[in-house]
Amino acid sequence: MTERRIVLYLAASLDGFIARRDGRVDWLPALGPEDYGYAEFLGTVDTVLMGRTTYEQVLTFGPYPYRGMKGYVFSTRRSGRDENMEFVNGDVGRFADGLRSAPGKDIWLMGGARLAQDFLRAKAVDVIVLTIVPRLLGEGIALFGEGPERPLELTDTNSFPDGMVQLTYRVR
Repeated sequence: MTERRIVLYLAASLDGFIARRDGRVDWLPALGPEDYGYAEFLGTVDTVLMGRTTYEQVLTFGPYPYRGMKGYVFSTRRSGRDENMEFVNGDVGRFADGLRSAPGKDIWLMGGARLAQDFLRAKAVDVIVLTIVPRLLGEGIALFGEGPERPLELTDTNSFPDGMVQLTYRVR
């Protein structure tokens, strides 16, 4: 049996921001006929991980989009579960090891930035799929901020007619 991978899959502006300072993501292009591989990616995962702020923002976008997936929200403020997710806290490395060893498909680490940095610090990210949006925000929430140094190996690139570029890295 192959161990499940934790995949950090998200978009960022060309200058490295995943949201405006206030958390808004209104600058992200809407998915249309070109989905940038999103539907294919969703077929490879059965678990989604996110921070509380990201989860609260996802709930403002309309009906919860990840029904049928196991979901975990990392939060120091909430515990238990709701109709979509289980709220957890604690050591992300230990949590990641438990998820990886359980049967299933890959695991989607959606964000936010702090949670991504925590997983990177714990050496709990196996793959990064980063879609670069051709926009400079100038300021906002930095994806990697002061995150840890990690060597990466580029394994795939895709470019799209609208200027989006998708980079896939294996985390070493």
